[in-house]
Amino acid sequence: MNKNIIYKDMTQGDVTICKDLSDKLYAHQAEMSQVPKYKAILGNMKFENRLGPSFAKAEEKQLIVAFDGDTPIGYVFVNTEVVQAEDVAAAPPMGEGKGFYPDWLETPVKLAELNNLYVLPEYRGMGIGKELMDRAMAWLRSIPDAKWIFVFVSNGNNAASLYAKYGFKHSHQVMGGIIDAYYQEK
Repeated sequence: MNKNIIYKDMTQGDVTICKDLSDKLYAHQAEMSQVPKYKAILGNMKFENRLGPSFAKAEEKQLIVAFDGDTPIGYVFVNTEVVQAEDVAAAPPMGEGKGFYPDWLETPVKLAELNNLYVLPEYRGMGIGKELMDRAMAWLRSIPDAKWIFVFVSNGNNAASLYAKYGFKHSHQVMGGIIDAYYQEK
């Protein structure tokens, strides 16, 4: 591993430190999508309509950023969310398929969620993603009143095998397949 890589908890900092990284993540998700209409939907995701608002609304959260010197090169954002029965029953934003939460989820329930994980391509294979993931999982598992941990993976993203290594199981497809939901019980 590169000895210049440092990890900082930026939860109390300015989330815009991750703007360029998150926009690259969303562009990667759109590029990897195998369905043309999903490419368009995923292509509209940006920091301003995804990470920025998610970070702002989350009461419990952690943002860990990996730096090479002063340059952010990867990050992980995790949070909690209280899900009510109406959230499970809600129609997906695109109006097709199932929503984000499985029918079997007993509500109300507090969930821990792995929201975003990204490492610049030129830094992959150096253990940075693993370090970010290990830190994220430690935080997610430390939430005492969260029963489940969820991660939502965009269509075409090849991260399912990574999440399986951490004990996640496939739950269902969200919005007709644009996203796959994975979960584990804490």
